[in-house]
Amino acid sequence: MPTCLVLLSGPMQAWGVHTPYESHGDTVSRPIKSGVLGLVCNAFGYDLDHDTAHLARLHFAVRADRPGHLERDDQTAGGGNFPLDVLTAARHPQLAANPDRFRYAAPREVDPVTGASWAPATRKTVKGDKTYIVNGSFLAGLTGPAPLIDAIHQALRQPARLLYLGRRCCPPARPVAHGTTEHDTDWPDHIPLLPDATTLQPTAWSETNSPTAPALPEQPPTAYQHRDHRNLHVNSRTTNPPPATQDTEQ
Repeated sequence: MPTCLVLLSGPMQAWGVHTPYESHGDTVSRPIKSGVLGLVCNAFGYDLDHDTAHLARLHFAVRADRPGHLERDDQTAGGGNFPLDVLTAARHPQLAANPDRFRYAAPREVDPVTGASWAPATRKTVKGDKTYIVNGSFLAGLTGPAPLIDAIHQALRQPARLLYLGRRCCPPARPVAHGTTEHDTDWPDHIPLLPDATTLQPTAWSETNSPTAPALPEQPPTAYQHRDHRNLHVNSRTTNPPPATQDTEQ
C-alpha cells in the first residue's frame, strides 16, 4: 500500500500525551500518531465530532532526521492592575465603581450578581509551563489504501484550515506535504534524508501489533471530541536512508 509523507519541521512543535491540564503542557521527543492525524483532520476541515475511524486504521511511522532538543517555556497569565476595558465594564457595571484599579487575572470569571470574584484578594496570577521540541525536523508516514492516501496528500497541499505542529503557536516552517511513495511500512529506509538532517542514521518509530513493544496513549479516538485515546504499541529502530537530495516542494 502507498504512503503519504508528512514533513513536520519548525522552530517549535509539541506532541503531548500525558497532561490534560492547561497549566502544564508536555511533549514527547517525536510526533505521535494522534497529533499527526489531528493535523490531517484540520487539513480536511473536519469538526471535532467527525468520524475519524478510517484515519485511525492507517499505519503510522515517523523518522527523526533532525531530533532537535526540548525546551521549557515558563508562562504567566494575568496579575497586576489595569484600566477597566469598555467591554468588561459594559458586561459587569458593578466594576465601574473603581475603573482605574481593575485587577486582571485568569481565568476571568465574574459572579453575575456581586462581581465578588474581581476582588483583588481573590485574583491571582496563573502560572504554567509548556515544553516544546525546538529546531526539529521529522518525516511522518501514513500508509493505507491508495484513494485515501491521495486524498490526504491533496488536503495537505491545499488545507481547509491553517496547520500547526501540535499547538496553535507552532506553525510549520515548510509545506507539510512531502509527496507519496509506493513503499509501505519500510519507507523510513528508502526515502532520502531531509536536507537539514543532523544524522545519517536517524531513529524511526513505527506502530506494531506486538503487545511487548512500548506503548503510549496516541491511538486516535473515533471522534476527537470523545478524547478516548488508546495505547499504541510502537517499535523504534535505527534506519539507513539514502542521502538528502535537492530541497524541493513535492
